[in-house]
Amino acid sequence: MFESVEGPTESRDAPPVIESLPKLKAKKSRTEPALSPAYRSFCYRLLGERFDRGEVDIVAAERLKQAGLNISPGMHQAVVVVTTILAAVAALVFGLLLFLLVLHSPLWYGYVALTVGVTVMAVQAGFRSVVSTRISNRQDQLDRELPFTLSELSVLASTGTSPIGLIRRMAIRDHDPGMTMEFKRVIYKVDIQGEDLITALAETAKESPSTSVREAFWDLANMIHQGGDLDEYLRNKSDDVLKLKRLVQKAFIERLSTFLDMYVSLVLVGVLMIAVGAFLLNSLGQTAAGLDSNELLLVLTFGLVPLAVIMTVIMISIAYARAE
Repeated sequence: MFESVEGPTESRDAPPVIESLPKLKAKKSRTEPALSPAYRSFCYRLLGERFDRGEVDIVAAERLKQAGLNISPGMHQAVVVVTTILAAVAALVFGLLLFLLVLHSPLWYGYVALTVGVTVMAVQAGFRSVVSTRISNRQDQLDRELPFTLSELSVLASTGTSPIGLIRRMAIRDHDPGMTMEFKRVIYKVDIQGEDLITALAETAKESPSTSVREAFWDLANMIHQGGDLDEYLRNKSDDVLKLKRLVQKAFIERLSTFLDMYVSLVLVGVLMIAVGAFLLNSLGQTAAGLDSNELLLVLTFGLVPLAVIMTVIMISIAYARAE
């Protein structure tokens, strides 16, 4: 019953929907890569073109799309390689200046090799962490916005708006930027790449890092293709996602008690035990790992305690972000 929205009909339905809505100011995308375009272009001309001529890494390409990075796998690999080489050269120069010229260490070559090796591993791990972090952040944002987006879609569907009209309306919202961008991707595939609405929804779902969004888009595409009560489906789907969200929040509340127990045992009791140990060392005139009681208390006060508190806060913040 909805097949009439495909093909040429989409272009006829689009103008009335767009004209009836106010134009929104374009906002700067938050998913742009941190590196400058000039540097990425330089890396691509240097190595990226050669990498892209080879066999395409499908897994890497999908991860880049899920991270919101609109670059090819060859460009990303070229940026990683060039950045690693530059960092290794900088670490080599720094190590030679520090250990050979300044400190005059007899084992300067070992320290220089260690500095270069640690730098290379840090750069490689940093790039992997950036992609994984962006995917995780996008997934959390989409999962957080999906229930309210489905509720809004349900309300619009109850007014009799066509499926392509629904997608166009959701693509020009000024709130929930994560889900709005997903709908913009669908419209881009329809208007620019010339795909039909069902194919555009399926491909956008494949590129999404959120399992819930993928399922919602695939179900929406099936509903449009086979026909059915779109309003009822969206309402039920929104209720299911909200129930799942409540379960996640309930698990977070239960996890808070674990964090509290860990904080009390590691921070409060641990600090007390170390302080008692420092006083015993002072009374016996002994040292621990070359540290007397005063030095041990200084390390405890300005090192271990702040570190334990910071780690606890980070763990709670990560858990809260996933449960929000």
